[in-house]
Amino acid sequence: MGPATPSVARPIPSGPASGPAPSAPFNMAPQATRPAAPNVAPVPSVGTNGPARGTDPRAQSAAAATLRGTARPLLPFETIRFEGETDARSWAFFLTQDEAASGSSLSVGYQNAVVVMPEASNLRVVINGETVTEIPIVSSQGVKRVVVPVRAGLLRTGQNIIHMEAIQRHRTDCTVKATYELWTEVDAASTSLMFTEGAPRTLRSLEDLPAIGFDNAGVTTIRVVAPRIYRPEIRDRLLRLVQLVALRGRYAHPVIQVLETDPGPSPVGTLKVVMGIASELRGFTPAVPDAASIQPLALMMQDPGSTAPYLLVSGPTWNDLDNAINIVGGQGLNGAASRGTVDTASWLWPETPTVLGGRAIRFSDLGIPTQEFSGRRLRARFAINLPSDFYATDYGEATLYLDAAHTSAVQPGSHVDIYVNDRISATMTITSRGNIFRRHPIRIPMRNFKPGINHISFETILLTAADDRCVPGETLSDTSRFALFDTTSFYIPTYGRIGRTPDLSTLSTGSFPYGDAPVAVVLSRQDAPNYSAAGTLLARMARDGNAPVRGYFVNAASAADISVLHVGAVDQLPSGLLGRVNLSDNLRSVWQSSPSPNWSYPAGSRSETTARPSTKAPTAMPIGRAAAETAEQPSTDEIRRRWSETLQKRGVLQQSLESFTTWIENTFNLSVAKLTYEDKKDRPYEPPQRSSLLLAQSLSEGSGTRTLVTARTEEALAEEMARLTAPMIWSQMSGRAASLDSIENKLEIEPVDSFTFVQTQPLSFTNVRLVAANWMSINILQYAVLLVACCILLGISTYLLLGRLGRN
Repeated sequence: MGPATPSVARPIPSGPASGPAPSAPFNMAPQATRPAAPNVAPVPSVGTNGPARGTDPRAQSAAAATLRGTARPLLPFETIRFEGETDARSWAFFLTQDEAASGSSLSVGYQNAVVVMPEASNLRVVINGETVTEIPIVSSQGVKRVVVPVRAGLLRTGQNIIHMEAIQRHRTDCTVKATYELWTEVDAASTSLMFTEGAPRTLRSLEDLPAIGFDNAGVTTIRVVAPRIYRPEIRDRLLRLVQLVALRGRYAHPVIQVLETDPGPSPVGTLKVVMGIASELRGFTPAVPDAASIQPLALMMQDPGSTAPYLLVSGPTWNDLDNAINIVGGQGLNGAASRGTVDTASWLWPETPTVLGGRAIRFSDLGIPTQEFSGRRLRARFAINLPSDFYATDYGEATLYLDAAHTSAVQPGSHVDIYVNDRISATMTITSRGNIFRRHPIRIPMRNFKPGINHISFETILLTAADDRCVPGETLSDTSRFALFDTTSFYIPTYGRIGRTPDLSTLSTGSFPYGDAPVAVVLSRQDAPNYSAAGTLLARMARDGNAPVRGYFVNAASAADISVLHVGAVDQLPSGLLGRVNLSDNLRSVWQSSPSPNWSYPAGSRSETTARPSTKAPTAMPIGRAAAETAEQPSTDEIRRRWSETLQKRGVLQQSLESFTTWIENTFNLSVAKLTYEDKKDRPYEPPQRSSLLLAQSLSEGSGTRTLVTARTEEALAEEMARLTAPMIWSQMSGRAASLDSIENKLEIEPVDSFTFVQTQPLSFTNVRLVAANWMSINILQYAVLLVACCILLGISTYLLLGRLGRN
């Protein structure tokens, strides 16, 4: 991929948009289906390459002036990938008052697949409901950078909503399969909001904390410095402060760095936080206000001689420092929770609704507008959040009430597919030629839902005779075939609610541990990497739970019968801890003997151990021995005869039983493993060798839950924790153990087999009935025995009653 090529696009005329801008949610699924683009070289100013042909000279001069100013990264991820014929993403970015009032331009860098037809494909950018630019998708050879001025007055102080939408058509192929070849990637290194040279960026108050933004990887780094930061007086306060900063800043991906010395001015997307009592801060950091010696203080400041802001949290005593930390929390910190949503605006707009059961949500409220479609594969995505005590994975059904229409050109055999967390969950086949669906129910089993954020995709596959013929120019047809109405609704029924432990999904919902008891944090070593890893994990949990996690540091010896979170490298863990969280004792030797999995393989290549040719000299073999072994090889007929005899020995009865078992599993989702009385015991889990981070959970010796977070080294622990807590990876967390594959950028989940219920709701007949129904759906044999026992008791009681009445 070559360096980005700057050009200036013609801006959309000022004024209101021609229609309401659709607001589709951002895809939270891992975007590792294609290797990430290499870093794009710095882009020279527009004047370096000369003006683009056919552009407005005023736009050129404005863009050239802006390129000499400051830039703010705009993408919440390193790349955003638009796939298929239509795709869209929406999220929020935040500006200070000075930034919103200053002149600005929008820079977009993108690259697309070579099969995308430039004449019919474009990338549209909408900010606060107004279309800023429509860019033709014409850059298959490298990243192309387009710069366009932003109308004065369009940007607002505080939250701004940006929406990107890609319309793509294939050059030559009309098949549904060809739509999977269409993609456009927007590159974070070349996409930014740029302000004119000299524009101030003052953070006036704590309300401006979200305007810190993020770097080109979508990460907001919170650097915490304090005098003698590892003292007991600082440690617990540090845990609470970093969570409150992440919450107040509404950061998509907060990463904590704990430092012993002041690192100086902060780069883009980094917030420095200085904390401590006023008497200790003097001499440690410059310009401590005199007010810090008489009252709690939490305010934004700037480094002398620099425009980089930092947050000072101080007071005359430790109690005053606690009050200053509470000031950072502020009023109404749980605003998203009070609205019944999870604050995902920084990477996913609209905010994700929390569904507690018995609720229907319209597509219009999920950011999916009414749309007419002329292509072959229409896809719309949305997300919902389920509480940590959600328990309905084997019982009940969600329902999509579809409001849509299709023309007579759509052939029978077309279908609508519903995906839940990237797994197909329901299909509706279209059997008519031309129809309008009004609240047509599509039932979706809830087996693929989980506590936390769930991502649902609505996908329509349209088959037509015109696509079968695929005459030249057919891909340019704009005749609508399908219409999806925003009155379509998604209904989640009332479900059972009870906690389970162990279950790592409680981390992804910010609800660890269950109940009112705080969590004890045990660090294997009191140093910066372990503090940073623990702070990053708790900040992520606070963002998901819309509230800080109550945590405090303890020693390992005092964490026996409480819920505890162990953080440390594998070689620093105390003896026996791996066994207590049901991990294989071989983990230490496997990780310490194998290299760190930081290799960078080309797409589709094998691992180094299998792809690299052997450098060992071949062992000489006597010619006679080689010839003898070659002569002893059996013939093809002999091998075929041996296989036939082996298979025939199984007999007709065994083959019939196997066929019947397969039919039962496919038809009723039953397996032999469910038809057993044996207690399900989790075997010790051993992660793959190339895993770089491991989480495991089990019951503690008392009534609490023990959770372990470990990596190969303490340096890798902090780095891989930052990778794990990216929203698109973190939302996958579940099971009793999870290992991070940093090469594939995904989690391997070890499911829960044996667990203990934790009561989270007041006792009620309705909830008990739903919990029992789900438990019996999992334990089929126990349910069948209970049903037979009830029938026997009913028969006996009926017989005795009839006997007393004198009837036989």
